[in-house]
Amino acid sequence: MAEYKASSPNCELIGGMIASLWAAFPENFQGAIKNVLVKHGVADIQPDKWYLLQPVLDALKELETTFGHHLLSQVGEQAALRAPVPPEVKTFKECLINMNATLQKIHRGGSAGGYDVQEDEAPGGLQRFRVTASTPFPCSLTRGYLESFAKRFGPTGTTEILVRHDEQKPCRRNGADTCTYYVTML
Repeated sequence: MAEYKASSPNCELIGGMIASLWAAFPENFQGAIKNVLVKHGVADIQPDKWYLLQPVLDALKELETTFGHHLLSQVGEQAALRAPVPPEVKTFKECLINMNATLQKIHRGGSAGGYDVQEDEAPGGLQRFRVTASTPFPCSLTRGYLESFAKRFGPTGTTEILVRHDEQKPCRRNGADTCTYYVTML
């Protein structure tokens, strides 16, 4: 699904995810974030309450327009560092697969999209995954999640992590339904 477009006007997101995401923004942005959320009708967030997804996406879009996509990538990284993950998840591939289950748990009332994960052949001891994302969240936020989860769950001894957005493939930022990322670890 296209970036910043909920699949349905009834699609909702659990408040705990919203609170976690906003907490990942740097401290000096918190006042501006609160103002943007209130402007879009998302206020007094309760972790166990459901909120319409589209106003949250509208707030994210305004924040990206105001502060740039690099900030959302950093927010994705910070959010992934804090994200609770089931204790049985030990590898990056398991984490990627778990992202689909988590996505379904935190959304209701419409499709949340998902992640298609393929492990690609890579030479010289590299581990490489192709991740095709079809969520309504900004591609820069997804890139940040992937980078942070790769750091968190990459193989022991991983020294380099590269997350690359495939510019030759369709992109949600340009109205496409998917974005493709390559995550390479050495």
